[in-house]
Amino acid sequence: MKAFIYKTNQYLLERFPTLWNTRLVWMLLIAFVLHLIFFVFGFFTLTNPELLHEYSVKDIYFQNGTVFLNSIISILLLVLWLIYMFKNNAFKNYYPTTTSKLFGQFLCYLIIIFSCSAFFLSYNYGLKLYIATEYPDAQTNKNIEVTNDVAMFLTHDISDYTIDKRRYPKPFYTLYCEQYRTWKEDSLPKLEFLDQRYKFYTLKTKTLPKSERHREQDSSYLGFVFIRVTDSLRIYYYKDTIVDPSPFAKSAVPSLYNASFTFFKSRHDKLDDDRGNYEYNQYSYLNVDYSYNSYRPDFTLRHQLRSERNNALLDRNDTSEIKGLLENFITLSNRYKIEHNLTSEQWFNLIYQPDDFKVKHFIRPEPKDDYDYFDIENSELTAIEKFQYERLTDFYFNKDELQNVFYNIEDIKASSPLFDSIHFFMWFSFVISCIIFMFRVTGLKALLFSIITVGILTLFISLLTALIFYLIQGRNDEIGIYLILYFTLILGTIILAIPTLFIKKIKKLVVAICVNISIIGFPLYLFLIIGIITMHQNDICHADPNFYSRNYECHTLMDLFGVYWSYILFIIGILFLFFYSKVIKNWKSLPEG
Repeated sequence: MKAFIYKTNQYLLERFPTLWNTRLVWMLLIAFVLHLIFFVFGFFTLTNPELLHEYSVKDIYFQNGTVFLNSIISILLLVLWLIYMFKNNAFKNYYPTTTSKLFGQFLCYLIIIFSCSAFFLSYNYGLKLYIATEYPDAQTNKNIEVTNDVAMFLTHDISDYTIDKRRYPKPFYTLYCEQYRTWKEDSLPKLEFLDQRYKFYTLKTKTLPKSERHREQDSSYLGFVFIRVTDSLRIYYYKDTIVDPSPFAKSAVPSLYNASFTFFKSRHDKLDDDRGNYEYNQYSYLNVDYSYNSYRPDFTLRHQLRSERNNALLDRNDTSEIKGLLENFITLSNRYKIEHNLTSEQWFNLIYQPDDFKVKHFIRPEPKDDYDYFDIENSELTAIEKFQYERLTDFYFNKDELQNVFYNIEDIKASSPLFDSIHFFMWFSFVISCIIFMFRVTGLKALLFSIITVGILTLFISLLTALIFYLIQGRNDEIGIYLILYFTLILGTIILAIPTLFIKKIKKLVVAICVNISIIGFPLYLFLIIGIITMHQNDICHADPNFYSRNYECHTLMDLFGVYWSYILFIIGILFLFFYSKVIKNWKSLPEG
């Protein structure tokens, strides 16, 4: 093994001295082995399904301590690498070198630092592979389908089974149901359950172009129930005529027929239910009972189709079909290790009420507390809340865990660790590589003075900013911002110009400081220019009389590429160093003093 390492080093030294000096080959080999270890570690992390019960398990890398292990390994690896690499510095000792070799050293630093710090990627791709193989799409989609069909039998919350939630058959999905308490009595047709009253109304509409949304505050547009937004219009829905519910609704007793919620919406679900295009008037939907004020009804196609599917299952009244669904659901719940104490037979006996499938028993979301003694008679619960509490069984099912399981499986499959984190790793590698490169070409003294100079300039700009805004006194903040930005731009231009235009007229140490700041700061200099141009474009856009039109858009330089500016600036920063290597060589050739 030692002979092989020696021969390899000799070969690299004779033919590729930059690779030998930077230890690129050996560092990449070590990094490959560590990436493989982190990949295997990530693959076996989620073998226990209970870990999927928590929300956003995709971030488990930061939660189980792996990030600290990664950091320690990366720091030790890079420190040992730097110790071995700093034994030889041809540039510092004035050995002949070329611009391409100087730039090649920087690229080697960049590759080594990226490969020795990005173990996060291997770990998360291990997670993805395990989830993809253990929970294939076909099986997961089938489990979600079964769960959505069975969900109405998980009678957790009485509000999911009241008559105002029903969306099938017609006319339920064409009417608006107003719910209120008994203090608002009248002789109009309605349904009653305990202290709850339900009135059904037809709906009428008004339309308003999006560009005229400011007219929404007119009295003629107030009092709407909800709004549906299209590409060019805002359609306002209002209560119109009250409808007698007796022909299509027997009673307002909570029933499985009323359930229209979807337990989990899969990422693969292609149904366009238009949900994001609805806006609700909170005053039309706030119940007098404030414990229900989080309820926001939905008139989407998804609710209608789910209600239709539920009704079809209940209308068939096939006990073997229902029992089969319950058994399949308990099987998949057990596979995911969901916390529950249900059996298919006991559960069936709770929910099977052939007389309109009324909800007579409720299931807890978690196990009953041993000290759960509640004085219901002297409580402030409403009548409908007491109805549920009195029928609450000792059976429980933790539906939040199952929802998190489905969410985590799909979230991990859909994640892209590389594109989610590439910006951090590439800029982290760039900055550290620049610092090492600066130390290699200018020395420790110049590097320390560069850091001190940047700190002093930052402090000076901060104090100048405070002074300008103090003098402006809030009269025109934009002028103050522009002054600071342009002052910073001029300062950056001077720093960039000194090594290129005044390299022989200024002390070598001062030029070295400017060289170091230019190496690491050029992408920020370009970003500053882009930001200034974007601010001017926004000012021009805001001055346009049509700016407040809803369809009017401001197109700026920053918006042209968006997040892709990060890649562009990164590439430009690397290309800048390629051409700037000649300036570095010229600086090195200057006499001391």
